[in-house]
Amino acid sequence: MLAYIGPGPGLAVQAPALLLLTGILVGLLSLLTLPLRWLWRRPKKRGPARARRVVLLGLDGLEPSLLEEGMRAGRLPHFQALAAEGGYQRLATTCPPLSPVAWSTFATGLNPGKHGVFDFVHRTPELGLKLAFSEVSGGRPRQLRKGRSFWEILGEYGVFSQILRVPVSWPSGRFFGTLLSAMGIPDLRGTQGVYTLFSPQPRELREGVNVLWRDGRADFELPSGSVRLHLRRLQGQWRLSWAGQQLDLQVGRYSPWCRLQFGRSPGLVKFLLLDDSPQLYATPVQLDPERPVLGLSYPNFFSASLALLLGPYATCGLAEDTGAREDGVLSPQQFLEQAYAIHEERRGQFLHLLERTPVGLCAAVFDGPDRIQHMALDCPETITDLYGRMDELVGETRARLRPGEVLLVLSDHGFKPFRRSVDVNAWLRAEGYLRVDDRGRPVWPETRAIALGLAGLHLNLRGRQARGCVPPEQADDLKAELRRRLLEMVDPLDGTRPLLEVFDNRQCYQGPYSVDAPDLVLGWEVGYRIAKSAGRGEVGEQIFADNTSAWCGDHCLHPQRVPGVLLCNQPLRPEASLLDLAPTVLDFFGVPRPAALEGRSLCVD
Repeated sequence: MLAYIGPGPGLAVQAPALLLLTGILVGLLSLLTLPLRWLWRRPKKRGPARARRVVLLGLDGLEPSLLEEGMRAGRLPHFQALAAEGGYQRLATTCPPLSPVAWSTFATGLNPGKHGVFDFVHRTPELGLKLAFSEVSGGRPRQLRKGRSFWEILGEYGVFSQILRVPVSWPSGRFFGTLLSAMGIPDLRGTQGVYTLFSPQPRELREGVNVLWRDGRADFELPSGSVRLHLRRLQGQWRLSWAGQQLDLQVGRYSPWCRLQFGRSPGLVKFLLLDDSPQLYATPVQLDPERPVLGLSYPNFFSASLALLLGPYATCGLAEDTGAREDGVLSPQQFLEQAYAIHEERRGQFLHLLERTPVGLCAAVFDGPDRIQHMALDCPETITDLYGRMDELVGETRARLRPGEVLLVLSDHGFKPFRRSVDVNAWLRAEGYLRVDDRGRPVWPETRAIALGLAGLHLNLRGRQARGCVPPEQADDLKAELRRRLLEMVDPLDGTRPLLEVFDNRQCYQGPYSVDAPDLVLGWEVGYRIAKSAGRGEVGEQIFADNTSAWCGDHCLHPQRVPGVLLCNQPLRPEASLLDLAPTVLDFFGVPRPAALEGRSLCVD
């Protein structure tokens, strides 16, 4: 459970044992007394509740057409039973239909103009990129999403909530409940998930770090410190050792979670020996949930409680290593094995919390469907198995419900094949809106627009951008011109128009943070999406290209092409959207809807 492998694990645990035991006891006492301490705060009065307990199960990226086909074919009996008991409908998603945008709207009941998350990234004044929903400054994390989550509102009325890995919930503020965060949590490098490959020869990697063996030794270096690894073969068996620990490895088999100490920062890593050359893969270094250098949960001890009760687990917000799969370091099967191991960790945590939430809200989001469909949407057998596993999870959840309790199952968006990439910055360059120097960098005095992120086009607006060249009075005309010409773009392969719509930000967003939104939002047709390099602000030579990467499925499309799903064991109003989930959950508990919420309750009177 503590991930110490090989001789001497007792010594490794014994030194801090008394301190650790004291922390556990204090944490458990705090957790047990949390309801009593909150009751002293005299919660606001609420109306009659429709349910004593609401269970909310989020399945990131579940695709309606695949779910519907599976239910028709009889392969998904638990989804079928849930739909028959209450109802099923497609769920309108956000613009753009990206996970951080969608789950932020789900949590707050606000459009992006009011919660401030428009993409995975935001533009900087220099037209660079920064993470859109969280940051670490001075060693302290800060959530950038605005607006209150519905579980925070529930707490004000005395409703206890247990929240498991809802994206864009890090770091959490104080509320009446417990929460383990998800998307936004960095790895120990400070990134959103960078793996390491130790190899005897240099290997070019796009998404990871390559480290060379020197006589079987290598330094595993992070900003907080380094660990010397030693890999040697003894009587036909590979043995990895570090800092007094050792681990026997077999080619093609993942190790358990291993604790490595980088300076003062403990981290968790799984190793995978890829071959006998030897090439050794190391997952992104997870913050250790027992001793995280940055808080992972609310209360802070909650992450440690889960680890001590259920075992170590992945903590990084984007833990499934799609980057290693894209680089060809992990095979399709090795990626799936990793993704399902993470799924099982979260499944165990969810069922554990579900049994310990007899009253109130228990909500969890599983992001395995999103990650697996990104990498394997073109593999029917894998997708059939994935949806079957999600059906089993729904069945396990339904079996734990008591009469009158509510179960909501939803996805934030759907999924479609990704066949052709479009370098929007190459198009802007070809059309004269963007100029680059000899090194391929934008020449800002002559660049009027640039694509940044997965859905946005940004004007180089004078007064807003550090080197802006577009006068504010010309912005509307330029946006109209860009929209018209982008919609006229044709794929030379077959004459398809890849963009179904180009939205002016004023069509999509209302609220004080709309000024931070992209000026135009790209709504792609099925099969297309922006080139990843263009999303990073790079400018290539070729506008259209076949997608040959392992990343074969996507949802960066027009919102109408990728709606989510919504099932409930009670009837709900039709034409639901993600905006409606927050007021619906509040209504089930008799909590009045705050005026700021934009959605409507789906509860049937």
